[in-house]
Amino acid sequence: MQVSVIDVKNLTVAYGTKLIQQKLTFSVKEKDIFIIMGGSGCGKSSLLRVLMGLLKPAEGQVFYQGTDFWNNEKAQQNILRSIGVMFQGGALWTSRTLAENIAIPLQQFTTLNNKQIYELARYKLAQVGLSGFEEYYPSEISGGMRKRAGIARALALDPSFVFLDEPSAGLDPVSSARLDELILQLRDSLGMTIVIVTHELASIFAVADNSIWLDAQTKTMLAQGNPHELLKSGPLVVQKFLNRESE
Repeated sequence: MQVSVIDVKNLTVAYGTKLIQQKLTFSVKEKDIFIIMGGSGCGKSSLLRVLMGLLKPAEGQVFYQGTDFWNNEKAQQNILRSIGVMFQGGALWTSRTLAENIAIPLQQFTTLNNKQIYELARYKLAQVGLSGFEEYYPSEISGGMRKRAGIARALALDPSFVFLDEPSAGLDPVSSARLDELILQLRDSLGMTIVIVTHELASIFAVADNSIWLDAQTKTMLAQGNPHELLKSGPLVVQKFLNRESE
C-alpha cells in the first residue's frame, strides 16, 4: 500500500494581500506522478513554489513524511536536499555546457572532485538520453533536449522528490510525448515522487497517477483524483477542461 509522502493541510497561498489559493488540503503518495492543473492564472506555479520552499504560505502546513516543512528550520534544510527542480524552459545557464550545468549542484553540495563530478554529470545526461552532448551549450540543442538537460540537473543529487514546472510547454507533440515517456521511465527506474505543473492535456492523461484542479474564480481546489476519473465524474468545469482534447 502506498503511503503519503507530502501532506498539504488547509494551505493558503498569497503574495502580500493578494490571495492566490485558499483552503488547499491534499496528499501526494510515494512514487506517484502528481499533476497540479487548472486554467491560466489559477496559481499552479505559486503552489509549486510553496511546496519546494521558495514561497512561505500565508496559512496552513506542508508535511514531508510527517515533518512540518515550514515550521522546522533544521528539518527544512534536509528536506530541501531531497528535492530536485526543473523550472520552466529548463533554466539552464547559457554560458555553460550541459555538463557544467549539471555540475553546479554537485559542486555546491558534495565533496566530489572535478573528475568525479564530470563523470556523474555524464551519467545524469545519459539517464535522460543526452549521452554525447556533454560539451554542447544550451543554444546548440533543441527545446526538447534543453528540457531533458533541465531534468538531468534536477536529478543531480539523487532526489526523492522532483518538481517539474510546465515541462512540455513549447514542445511539438512528438517531443512532448517523448518527454512524457522519459518522466514515466525515470519514476519507474529511480522510484521518485514527481509533482508536475502543466496544462498540457496529452501529458496529463499520459503520466498522471493523481491530480488536483485549482480554480481561478473561487481560488481553491475543486477536485482531486486520477484525470481519467475526473473526466467522467469530476465537477463540470473540470470535465470541460479535461475534455478539450476531444472537442
